[in-house]
Amino acid sequence: MDRLKDLQENGHHESGAQVTGIHPSDRQGSYIVESSPQGAPEVGTSTSRGWEKFWLEANEVADLLKQNNMSTDDLLQSLITPASSLARPPISSYHVGAVGLGASGRLYVGVNLEFARLPINNSVHAEQFLVANALHHGEQAITKIAVSAAPCGHCRQFYSELCCADSIRFFFGSKKQSYGLADILPQRFGPADLLSDPNTPLLLQPQHNSIELTSESQELVASRNEVPFLEATKAALRQAVHSYAPYSHCPSGLAIVTAAGAVYSGPYLESAAFNPSLGPLQAAVIDAVTDGIAYYTEVQEVVLVEIRDAHVQHAANVRIILEQIAPSALLTVLLVEKSDSP
Repeated sequence: MDRLKDLQENGHHESGAQVTGIHPSDRQGSYIVESSPQGAPEVGTSTSRGWEKFWLEANEVADLLKQNNMSTDDLLQSLITPASSLARPPISSYHVGAVGLGASGRLYVGVNLEFARLPINNSVHAEQFLVANALHHGEQAITKIAVSAAPCGHCRQFYSELCCADSIRFFFGSKKQSYGLADILPQRFGPADLLSDPNTPLLLQPQHNSIELTSESQELVASRNEVPFLEATKAALRQAVHSYAPYSHCPSGLAIVTAAGAVYSGPYLESAAFNPSLGPLQAAVIDAVTDGIAYYTEVQEVVLVEIRDAHVQHAANVRIILEQIAPSALLTVLLVEKSDSP
């Protein structure tokens, strides 16, 4: 079976999985995603080739196009269904898949994530997932995106933040017609309405927030000579430095450490409309999911970096989410302050 057919027919090839619901785990207060077909033994969602499901390198994309004699538009649309099988929607049971092509030639996948027993505004939309996935890989622009259905207003607004907002093309389901953001969100409210400097770097462009740990946070870090914690601290601080927060000027970053010692991280990503903003915990969870984390209860520790006394802080919301998805995880909040050094 060729690679494309394998991806199309076996979105969870190794586990034969489809997300069908949620089941309580053995750990109090936690929920896991049941990823096996109805009636089959429960299995996790991780796979030995999990990374292949969430992004493909440019040469792999080129090989698929050549082997299957198809256009990039057709390729993106053909992979919507297998992408959607990777979604984790325990509340709605509605699977959304998004497949995008970066200017680098890489292919990125996005899926929707929902968190049981939490307000639904903590959910991650597939289109947001795709952007965070691309950002994690250093992508600087998305040229095309194919989605299960027309994006909701939340996602259309979020895509207004992209540096490539005026050039990206959208495909909905199997429809061959493409649309620009101006077509699906006319007269939109966006960065230009709030940013006084037209040269402010937008989402997917390099960001640099001049911040450093406070003396108290430095002392706390020095007191813990544990490699996973130190790696998570570095990752969370790095994500805060590169956080996209041009409206609040309150950058933040977060890293999670799993029981196996793996570290995943993500930045806070803002929207001019505020509500579509993506929190740092969600961004870090996206990083973990793309690498095949099976259960959120694998998270043992979380390190959050945010500005002292900022107007926008995430610690309270992170605690609420962790209480439900990873109740045993230890949360450490490291405060930072603006730095004079570039």
